[in-house]
Amino acid sequence: MRYFMLNKPAGCITAKRDFAGRSTVYDHVPTHFPELPHVGRLDYATEGLLLFTDDGRLAQALLNPGFKGRASPETVPPLAKVYRVKVRDRLDPDDHRIKLLEQPLRYRSGVVTRPALSRFVLHRTRASWLEVTLFEGRHRQVRMLCERSGLQVLKLRRIALGPLELGDLRLRWCRPLHEAEVGALYEAAMPADPRPPFHQLDDSRQARDARPEAREGHVSEEKGR
Repeated sequence: MRYFMLNKPAGCITAKRDFAGRSTVYDHVPTHFPELPHVGRLDYATEGLLLFTDDGRLAQALLNPGFKGRASPETVPPLAKVYRVKVRDRLDPDDHRIKLLEQPLRYRSGVVTRPALSRFVLHRTRASWLEVTLFEGRHRQVRMLCERSGLQVLKLRRIALGPLELGDLRLRWCRPLHEAEVGALYEAAMPADPRPPFHQLDDSRQARDARPEAREGHVSEEKGR
């Protein structure tokens, strides 16, 4: 099985192609990498960690809280998804709106989200960075939580998917996962399942120099480091 991550930029959709002609996340996958399926989605305007893999069982476990492979779902803690959100205004660290982000959200009729975690990170001149941790992955959930708290989102970035961290990966760049990272994902999502054979993607200078011609519509700037 093969695995890599992208630091997705804002202004592209999480899809193989877009009939409206918009940029997609695959425009930022280097041509010496395989076009693997993406795991879940990030909104058009959201940045950050997006995982790609052909490991379908792991993808299902990361996306579906009720699927834990051979383990009982009740014995496996829900996977944390961590976001950094930049909001307008200079908030105090104890601003009540930050704690309000943790309260369950009535997402739609009959659906209430799990409680989240939130904390203050730092100030900017006219903005503040907060951190929000979700234990599920509903469409626009962080933005809806901020709207309920009266906070205007200026930027949203996912920085972790369970034990997998974005780290210092540059915006628009990809990198292969290491075998230890895949092992940590299995331990968090499917601890009772054996791991399939791991295939390390070649991101060497030689592989980049020998890469095929750019795919149709592919961004020409070199990525994948």
